[in-house]
Amino acid sequence: MAGVDLSYAIGLEPAEAVRYFESKGYQLGFRWQDVAAEAHARAFTVAGVMKVDVLQDIRAVLADSLKSGKTFEQFKDDLIPTLKKKGWFGHGDVVDDGTGEIQGRRLTPRRLDTIFRTNMQSSYMAGRFATQMAQVDTRPWWEYVAILDNRTRPAHAALHGCVYRYDDPFWAVFYPPCGYRCRCRVRTRPFGYRDSDNPPTSAGRLEEIEQPVGRDGKTQPAIAYKSPITGKRVLPDPGFGFNPGLAWQRPFTPPPMGTLPRSVPSGASVPLPRPARIARSSMPAGLPESAYADAFLRTFGANANHPVTFNDATGEAMPINAWLFRDHANQPVSGAARPDAQIVAQAINEPDEIWLSWAQLDNQWTLRRRYLKTFETEAGEWGVAIADFGKNGWVSSSSTFPAETGTDDSRAAYLDTLRGQFLRYRKRDD
Repeated sequence: MAGVDLSYAIGLEPAEAVRYFESKGYQLGFRWQDVAAEAHARAFTVAGVMKVDVLQDIRAVLADSLKSGKTFEQFKDDLIPTLKKKGWFGHGDVVDDGTGEIQGRRLTPRRLDTIFRTNMQSSYMAGRFATQMAQVDTRPWWEYVAILDNRTRPAHAALHGCVYRYDDPFWAVFYPPCGYRCRCRVRTRPFGYRDSDNPPTSAGRLEEIEQPVGRDGKTQPAIAYKSPITGKRVLPDPGFGFNPGLAWQRPFTPPPMGTLPRSVPSGASVPLPRPARIARSSMPAGLPESAYADAFLRTFGANANHPVTFNDATGEAMPINAWLFRDHANQPVSGAARPDAQIVAQAINEPDEIWLSWAQLDNQWTLRRRYLKTFETEAGEWGVAIADFGKNGWVSSSSTFPAETGTDDSRAAYLDTLRGQFLRYRKRDD
């Protein structure tokens, strides 16, 4: 792609593409199949990269490349030194030296090329979609245009010339790109291009099928289009089949569990952790909030004047300091430090489970980490402590229940309501 100016080649204002790209949060997935297609449009992802800081590095360089119109060679030159420094460039898996956990798959020049092309094209196409949507009053007909040469995939060539209204369900699935390195685009047509009283429609031509993904024989649901010319079914390449612009513009709603990467088999339950034995679940009520904050900090060897950097059970670095309980004006935040501060700190320091979840804040998806710890007091109470962290802040809570008011099944069901969407860590029972 050296020397190619995508904004000129595709013909739209780069500002829309940049706005789409920068709207993305972060999505973790070990394989591309682990991340649902529409999630690609709403969250930045690189298959095989399970470290948020590495995703941030890649995203930052891609954003700069998009804004500046850089070539792939320039993108590589900017990113590879950082990847090498962090041990993420080359072949093979990245393994944590301390835990032996596989954190992802290293990035090769070929994979960087795929990352660059796919993200650039999806961004530009989302921008193009926004521009075309602004013109639907005068140009409501959209035509699928493929580059008809010896490199065009048959499925993409079969879609060439399809004309439907902008709001036809066809475009929710087949708006380009329809695969890696797809060169297709959509051309708008004026109001009188088709008969509005008898408009062409994809009704009856779209059907759900099972599409093979990967080499292990697994399938996933996908939408196929039955060509009126050949009668054959065509569908986007695996991992596509979504409209990046439509998914971006749609009002943000939390994605269903089925669209996020799974760390446990579908339908499987996570066992109830063995609770930690503690003297009591909270400190005495009525103490100054500074006493609760100090107790929290002491768990990590910190105090109000001595901050520390704590590495959690997955190796994620967390700053532990008095600012956790203060606002930007360095004033204590009322209610931030509570009597349960010690057990909340223990949930972070020695969690039973760490979950990743998505939350929508300020019209952007943000990735949050949730720490869970179950405990049992000397009085026989059973409880759960939670700490939930994201770039926009953190919250915590704890709940306790009398020993006689619960079974293992009811406790497991309650814990399921508190868990996140991706199990990042689980403490091994001794």
